[in-house]
Amino acid sequence: MALVFQALVLPLLWCLPPLLVLLGARLLLPRWRGWQGERIVGRRLEALFPEVLHGVVLPDGRGGLTQIDHLALTPRGLLVVETKHYRGAIQGAAEATHWVQLIGRRRYPFVNPLHQNRRHVRAVEALGLGQPVHARVVFTDGARFVDAVPAGVSRCATLARDLGSLRGGRVGRAKQAAWTRLRGQVRRGWLARWRHRRQVERRHGRDDRTRLGKALLGAAGALAGLLWWRVWGSVGL
Repeated sequence: MALVFQALVLPLLWCLPPLLVLLGARLLLPRWRGWQGERIVGRRLEALFPEVLHGVVLPDGRGGLTQIDHLALTPRGLLVVETKHYRGAIQGAAEATHWVQLIGRRRYPFVNPLHQNRRHVRAVEALGLGQPVHARVVFTDGARFVDAVPAGVSRCATLARDLGSLRGGRVGRAKQAAWTRLRGQVRRGWLARWRHRRQVERRHGRDDRTRLGKALLGAAGALAGLLWWRVWGSVGL
């Protein structure tokens, strides 16, 4: 029986970890694309402004938490940025509830990011920092707009030009002090991110794709470790 296991079953089991990794990576691809987009936009902002924070968790002013993709200190105040790393054609009006991503003949609706970013702006304003708070939604260059780009929206290629009015001059003491106070309100560590994730799940439901993707990657690692342990154990090492 042991010989049958070694000759037939074990080779099949070795095929499972790569398969689980592929399946898990496919489920996590949208999340990975989102992180990639935030890195692209984050680097652009760092080239434009003296100080930038990324993936910031703050009180939302209503007893909960909100996560902001990017916050920048500018000579004209504070800038709140929401990143979208989408490809294909984008259709959407400034006041519409949902926009649509068009890839071929497929349509993928998503929440209007301008509305999403307004909630982030309100959270920053609720801190009472006494400085203007500006907003911008940035799409990476894989996206193109079917109609005119709505006000308050940029693509990476036009970001420096679109934010030109916020870049002139020096950052005064009052704005630097407001930035310091803002940094002091940032919620750091795994507990804050866990609380925010639970809040999002209560509002919008669990992200089962991400959960399953992480579970598959974990299972692939555990199975690969078990198989390696059996191989090294069988040779007496």
